[in-house]
Amino acid sequence: MATGSPIKTPHFHFGVRQKVLLVLLTVLLTALSMSSWLALREEEASLLKEINQRGAYIGRFVAKSMAFSVVGYDYHTIQLLLDELTSSDEINYARVTNAKGNIMGESGSTTRDTDIRPASDEDLIMFTNDIHIDNETVGILYLGFSTKHIVSRLETQKFTLLKREALIILLIALGEFLALSYIIVRPVDKIIDFLRRNVNDEGLLVSKIPMVSNDEFGQLAQQFNTLSNQLNEANKKLHSKIESADRRLLETNQQLKRLNEEFRVLSITDPLTGLFNRRHFDELMKTEIELSNRHGNSDSILLIDIDFFKAINDTYGHYTGDVVLKNMTTILQKNLRHTDAVCRIGGEEFALLCKRADKKCAIKIAEKLRIAIETTPMIPEIDGGLMITVSIGVASAPYHTKSITPKQLYKDVDTAMYHSKNNGRNRVTHITDLHQESTEPIENKNSKGQNHEN
Repeated sequence: MATGSPIKTPHFHFGVRQKVLLVLLTVLLTALSMSSWLALREEEASLLKEINQRGAYIGRFVAKSMAFSVVGYDYHTIQLLLDELTSSDEINYARVTNAKGNIMGESGSTTRDTDIRPASDEDLIMFTNDIHIDNETVGILYLGFSTKHIVSRLETQKFTLLKREALIILLIALGEFLALSYIIVRPVDKIIDFLRRNVNDEGLLVSKIPMVSNDEFGQLAQQFNTLSNQLNEANKKLHSKIESADRRLLETNQQLKRLNEEFRVLSITDPLTGLFNRRHFDELMKTEIELSNRHGNSDSILLIDIDFFKAINDTYGHYTGDVVLKNMTTILQKNLRHTDAVCRIGGEEFALLCKRADKKCAIKIAEKLRIAIETTPMIPEIDGGLMITVSIGVASAPYHTKSITPKQLYKDVDTAMYHSKNNGRNRVTHITDLHQESTEPIENKNSKGQNHEN
């Protein structure tokens, strides 16, 4: 060491004082060396801790900032951001991968591309941050912070402290401490505090970072502001596209619902009369009969057939026949209860499903309809109004407390209707009023496929 040179001088008298002084100097230098070494170690640990905290914070912020770019596969914006990050002295390497591990952007250099180095590495400290949107990981951000400038500065300080006198070492240490506190720590704390207070839930800056200085920290703040503006603009465009897509999707869904409803109505509606068709009648009858069998409620079915309808078509034409069917539909709807359902089975046949109607109630409804049709002119302009009559069959369920199938009930009401037609027409017949001997020929006649002779 340089302090040993005077001791080796031949003209120097090495007495007790000199020895004490030498011991004191040795102890002082040893103490100062140890203190300097400990101080350097402590300073190194402090700086590493600081860079770890800063790296973790920047990693989280950048990960939030580029979430929409990753989801939108905006490779250009991602690459610009990574290039801006690695342009600073403290970040040497940055990389973004998607959820599948594919690289979406990479900037800077590292000795091992796929190596994620531990925090104790002397050259590079790697930080890994998941990129989330709505708690779903869409990518991973890797940031590599360089420690070379920290190590280099610590080595320089170590040798300088060992060579200089105690006062100079203390002054330098104090100066370094004040300088670091004012020049580096204070601007960093200001930036971190500003980011903490001005970053919204989407990871975007709501206002610009103030220019704390004109050095690298000022440039970093400027770059953050530029990046923030770009991200905010990209976020606005993305939200605009999402809102537009949501509106189009909502309109499409509404159109689909409207079309589905139209198709549903068409599938259960008779196009001529607007009544329910045979298909829907079968569904209604099945449901009501099941409820009737389960709870013991009385339901009835009326089958109505226009008398001599074929003669009307042959005499006046099918257009007039269609008018008769429409006018008859109006009469039926006016004279039914609100709970009853009327359907057009086909041709000149109509069916009524009367809920909670036993035999007596159903016959009363049938007679009311028969009289209303008999006394109402179908077409006033033709032959005194073109009066018509109908033959009505009635069947009720359940009877004798026994369950009945929809098929059997419809067969019964059809048999009752044929009985009305074959016994003078313009009348109402309930299936239970028929004697067994009178139903057999009627059923045989029905099975031969008669078309309700008019």
